[in-house]
Amino acid sequence: MQNTLYTSPDLYDMFSTGVAGDTDYFARLAAKAGRVLELACGTGRTLVPMAKAGARVTGLELAPDMLATCKQAVEAAGLARNVTLVKGDMRRFDLKQTFPLVVIPYRAFQHLLQVNDQRACLEHCREHLTRQGRLIVNLFDPNLHLLAANLSAHGNAARRVGEASTPDGGRITATAHRTACPEEQYFVEDWVFEKFDKQGNSQWRKSRVFSMRYFFRYEMEHLFELCGLRIEKLEGGFKGQPYKHGAEQVWTVRR
Repeated sequence: MQNTLYTSPDLYDMFSTGVAGDTDYFARLAAKAGRVLELACGTGRTLVPMAKAGARVTGLELAPDMLATCKQAVEAAGLARNVTLVKGDMRRFDLKQTFPLVVIPYRAFQHLLQVNDQRACLEHCREHLTRQGRLIVNLFDPNLHLLAANLSAHGNAARRVGEASTPDGGRITATAHRTACPEEQYFVEDWVFEKFDKQGNSQWRKSRVFSMRYFFRYEMEHLFELCGLRIEKLEGGFKGQPYKHGAEQVWTVRR
């Protein structure tokens, strides 16, 4: 199952700000590669900077509302000539071309819960790489302390995720509670968004439930090998940090 995180693109942009340094990282790689395919491009948070860096970018996205918002962002930036947007599923796509760079930023791959879907995605990525092309996949590294906390008596208690101001002087808050399933290496999060006016009166509430699979380092190594991909490097962040437990997994792999 491929799922999306928020109830609307606006809420997504408010509370999904990426990992420190990721947009600059992908923009630099895109500038060198010249042509890029981004899977699950969302509202264009990563796609637009890559296009601004001079690359010709193809963005694949399953959710129509996210794709429409991405198109607006591309047009507002004057980048329509450099960007191709395609409605499609990262588990099954055939764009009839190959790319020197394919990217899956900001945990998008982790919304694929089943191994057959994970393999299908990676195998399609491999088929869309040029002979010397590279695939970049960003995951969070499972923090065992946090995962264990989710199994305690109060592990799924609601927590405040964040708060954002609105143009009318109000605010939107986001809270979430998590239920972990360690046997199958995924968790389910139930997010609740609430809008308050400037007097503090609640105006509406929206909710969204989503699931994420987590991957350990050597599990990913085996998965890449099964899919005909060779690991070039594993970094622990977007500034070249060494891999570290509980931080980032930034994988660079090749055919």
